[in-house]
Amino acid sequence: MPPDKRKLKRARLIERVRTVEKSRSALAASEAEALRERLFGVAERTRSLARYYAEKDDALTGMDLRSGKAMQDQLEHLVAVSSKQAAEAEKRSDATLGDLAAAERRRKRAFEDRRDLVKAIVSHLSQS
Repeated sequence: MPPDKRKLKRARLIERVRTVEKSRSALAASEAEALRERLFGVAERTRSLARYYAEKDDALTGMDLRSGKAMQDQLEHLVAVSSKQAAEAEKRSDATLGDLAAAERRRKRAFEDRRDLVKAIVSHLSQS
């Protein structure tokens, strides 16, 4: 196989690899964003429930008051945990979006390298 053909074949392979890499990065970014949205939704719903129990004042007995307070405390704890998880998911989502952008740049560079190689081969052949 002539050197030009080998170079072109290798350039095409690199371009395909970069395209697959970009697709995988896009999938990971999509999954991370979906997880982030779900966790923010959970945090907001939990926060809403905690507000409801904080505002609730229909306790008739001490036991009602104590159980309402316990429920409110547990919900506030869950709000803190779910908010922390949502913030971590947002960081992961941002990181995967950065990975996606880097993969797209590598794919574009591979495409441009292959295109330049084809131009060089054509130029070389036309001069021969």
